[in-house]
Amino acid sequence: MSPLPSALNTVKELLQGKGLVSHPIHVAINHMPLGLWEGSVIFDVLSRMPRWRKMSEGGYYLNLFGIFAAVPTAATGLAEWWDIPTDHPGWKVATTHALLNDVALGLSLYNWWTRRNRRNHKPDTTNLVVSGALVSVLGVSGYLGGVIAHEYGYGTHRQGTSIEKERESLVGPQEQITHPKTVLTETASDDPSLDSWAGVAASEVLERDDAVETEFLHPGSGREAGGTGI
Repeated sequence: MSPLPSALNTVKELLQGKGLVSHPIHVAINHMPLGLWEGSVIFDVLSRMPRWRKMSEGGYYLNLFGIFAAVPTAATGLAEWWDIPTDHPGWKVATTHALLNDVALGLSLYNWWTRRNRRNHKPDTTNLVVSGALVSVLGVSGYLGGVIAHEYGYGTHRQGTSIEKERESLVGPQEQITHPKTVLTETASDDPSLDSWAGVAASEVLERDDAVETEFLHPGSGREAGGTGI
């Protein structure tokens, strides 16, 4: 995507959670409309039973609250989507995810509009069919959202296999797994147990590994008279 003006870029970063919280906002709040809409479907189905007819009002208001919750969720999702390069495979997945969410919002708006003036906001057969379609769309959209977050790393501060994975991800491609990155420092850590985390010089780590291996294969060969160490 083309760079945004400074003011809009600041808004985008705030919607992404940068400078506000320690994690992305979208992945934290996207469950709200999902849970509310799915709950409304459950209430509507139960309201078809004579003893639970009044639950139709609960289903109506859960659907309405889901519409309200979808607004900040869509805004934060748009902020994350904007940073995905259009030539990255994750862009098509994210775009499909967004379009499906728009369809879900349209279906929920239909249910709200057609039920707003009914007694107890009772759903009819068409509303139940629309609710079934809503759940199906949310299921596919949720799956694609998981692909975006956990496979491509977008919306999770670029972890996973995102476009920046090669450079800064903690979980890298196969070459990074077989040859883990080591941050070299001029001085070793005071606590040897933190070698792999603090990033002491790779040569020092290898020397210690060799010493341990030698002691394991040839016990006592590395000990001096009266000594207890390797």
